[in-house]
Amino acid sequence: MQVSERIQHEFFYLDSLTPADFFPEENRFYLGMNESMPWKNEKEAVIQIVQEWKPYMNELTALFKERKNKETKPLMVKGISLFIRLLFWSNNEPTDLKNLQEKLVQFEVKPVNIGERLQFLMQRPTLYHSFIQLSELMVEQEKIYYKYLVMKKRVNRT
Repeated sequence: MQVSERIQHEFFYLDSLTPADFFPEENRFYLGMNESMPWKNEKEAVIQIVQEWKPYMNELTALFKERKNKETKPLMVKGISLFIRLLFWSNNEPTDLKNLQEKLVQFEVKPVNIGERLQFLMQRPTLYHSFIQLSELMVEQEKIYYKYLVMKKRVNRT
């Protein structure tokens, strides 16, 4: 399958997988095969991604407990892709990895120091500390998103 240049990133080329496997909706969108745009309905998208993360988190917890760090890489890459999708979708945008760091700066709904934290994850995905960081980022982004919704509702009332 063709991979859009907007989602091409060396981190997401893993074995036979490509970024199109990690970001299928965005890939179809950027290639003009505009099927669904879940980021336009970000509330449901956030719920979906958080639910999708749970089995990966459980499996990663077990692998790290058994000290099978090398086996965690595919799951961590998937988890990191889920977090990136969560980050973009909760900001009502499709994932765009082309200028990732610049995009992160522009987001309104994001965890503190997201650029450095995400860079750490992508440089060292098989570390236990990276797994802990990823888990914390998922929870933080979800909380920040819901806080943003509440604040937005208050502003719209006045």
